[in-house]
Amino acid sequence: MLVKREIAYSNIICAMHYALQSRAGNGNGTRDPRLLEGVLSNVALFRGVGQRALADLAGRARALHFRRGALICPRGECQSGPYALAYGQVKLALRGAEGDERVLRVLGPADSFDLSVILLGRPLPYEAVALEDVLIVTVPASAVFALIENDPRFMRTVIQTLAEHNVSLLGEVESGALQRGVQRLAAYLNALAVPNGSDGAFVAQLPTTKTIVASRLGVKKETLSRMLRDLARRGVIAVDQRAISILDRNSLSALARERT
Repeated sequence: MLVKREIAYSNIICAMHYALQSRAGNGNGTRDPRLLEGVLSNVALFRGVGQRALADLAGRARALHFRRGALICPRGECQSGPYALAYGQVKLALRGAEGDERVLRVLGPADSFDLSVILLGRPLPYEAVALEDVLIVTVPASAVFALIENDPRFMRTVIQTLAEHNVSLLGEVESGALQRGVQRLAAYLNALAVPNGSDGAFVAQLPTTKTIVASRLGVKKETLSRMLRDLARRGVIAVDQRAISILDRNSLSALARERT
């Protein structure tokens, strides 16, 4: 069943991608409700929404295609509704007056953003940039508010989503204030680690470039490379480009729990 669902979703994405290829540039949208409904049903925020309500959302949504490097949402603008990713990667980042950047999150397929500012009616406090070609579905805020009022299950999903973001933010504050860079790196790799084979091995696949990962951890790219080499020298990890083999999970976990 899961395989069939993944194949069906892949077919939907291919169809939307083909439809958008005929439109040059960024931001050109499609409103095919069947394709939009298929995408929204796989987005975490809308996954529990009933068929009829989902069809109504799809009827009011539109898909936008952005090329790699495109500015999707500039900081300080008010958005018309939350954005959900069908495919590709997006970074949410803060940028200083001198051009220095701090990446807050890297989003992938089925992720969504802008929910908090939409609910509050406030301008976006960060910028959203496409790290690769992306397909985004946006739903009007009015449709989201109507669904919150009429669907208790969706309301609970919204509350849970906001609560998870709040807990994640507290973790980021604690990490930035109480951990050194290598400890933050250990926690990051530990969170990414997945089993690799049946012998108890683990591997962490970096989701994006080391430049973006370094900014996400609040360090320079050179510092990140040095920390990776140090962990490899200590026998904790082995580095093969973006694939990080976890050789000593216990040591990595212990380092991730350390506080200065």
